[in-house]
Amino acid sequence: MAKAPAKQSADTTPTVASSVPDFLATSVLEDAGKGVSSAAEDNIIPLVYVLQSNSHQVNKRDPDYIEGAESGDLWLRGSGLPPIKGDEGILVQPCYFYRNFVEWRLPRGSGMAGVHDTMPADAKPAPSPENPEKIIMLRPNGNQVVDTRNHIVRVYHPAGKVMSYSIPLSSTGHTSSRNWMTLMNMKVTNGRKAPSWAGLYRIKTKSRTNKSGTWNVLDVTDEGWVETVEDYNAGKDLYEAFVKGEKVVEAPSEDFNDSPHEDADAPM
Repeated sequence: MAKAPAKQSADTTPTVASSVPDFLATSVLEDAGKGVSSAAEDNIIPLVYVLQSNSHQVNKRDPDYIEGAESGDLWLRGSGLPPIKGDEGILVQPCYFYRNFVEWRLPRGSGMAGVHDTMPADAKPAPSPENPEKIIMLRPNGNQVVDTRNHIVRVYHPAGKVMSYSIPLSSTGHTSSRNWMTLMNMKVTNGRKAPSWAGLYRIKTKSRTNKSGTWNVLDVTDEGWVETVEDYNAGKDLYEAFVKGEKVVEAPSEDFNDSPHEDADAPM
């Protein structure tokens, strides 16, 4: 099993003994939580993106270009850290999963129009205005609705940080998501499925090609079990924060993990 790197837990509550000066220890415990918002809108989880050939971050002429970014890289938005090379990947601990239906304005890059819990009844399969060979779910208002699987994870960054992120997967990314879920379901102890946060996985990227072009998808491999009870408990805490509605995922500004070259998965 690949070892998790030495880390500073950025998404867990530090203990008084390790983080607070002795003279503050009692006062901090007495006033715990005061002045800190627990509202979901103030506790937003950023996104991990698989960069594609058409992503702004890989275009040297684009204002959003990131030095050294390449198609196939994994970008931890908002981290301020360089993208992770797709063939190296990064270690993650999955903690929560949900599915939603994101409505995008067309043409691509025009922004998000909304998020739905279920596929809107008026969305119907239709050829994409941008790629007639690709079938998408199109509403009468001209917007595309994208079935999206969302994996909430703790990322073990090589720089020594542990950060909470969401990985949205759509279109043929559904296959990556289903394969990942299969790996999670195979983690069994004493005949019972282990919770998702008990395991570690390495996410990399690999390229796929069809007659329209080449794009990148997520590739997930099992890396065994978490190595400390602290990491197990931190994963459980993140799971419970989403169950209780204490955390939400940031609104995506662009559908990075859906390539115009992909053939869309049929809605399920």
